[in-house]
Amino acid sequence: MGVDMFPGVKDPTPRDHLAVELADEQLNLVLGLRAVRVDSGMSISDVAEAMGVDPSQVSRFESGATNPTMSTVRRYAKVVGAIFRVTTSSWSEDRTNRVRAAVDAWVSSDPSSDEEYEQWTTKSRPLIRQAVDESR
Repeated sequence: MGVDMFPGVKDPTPRDHLAVELADEQLNLVLGLRAVRVDSGMSISDVAEAMGVDPSQVSRFESGATNPTMSTVRRYAKVVGAIFRVTTSSWSEDRTNRVRAAVDAWVSSDPSSDEEYEQWTTKSRPLIRQAVDESR
């Protein structure tokens, strides 16, 4: 079924699922900031110099291998000219909204051929199933 998100955990709890979601959001933030840096044409050395740190620190930050403070995230964002927004909601509300969005996308799509329909169902079903499973 794919990557084992819970190695050694027989029955992951809702908190285990939440922990994975939170880690994924943190990694997405870091990778998004890195994409802004790359798009702006700045090098890791440029960022490091502007932040007053060693380039290896910037490289580790961008790899997602560190647990940066919010201060570090803000400093990096400022240097590369990025903005990030943080929204907060209950995990239950977030899961409900993701299920609704998946269903809305499914209902609004209109594959025009049998082949497109097959591709669409192959791609969409697992996403909807995952969202429903996570909402339980």
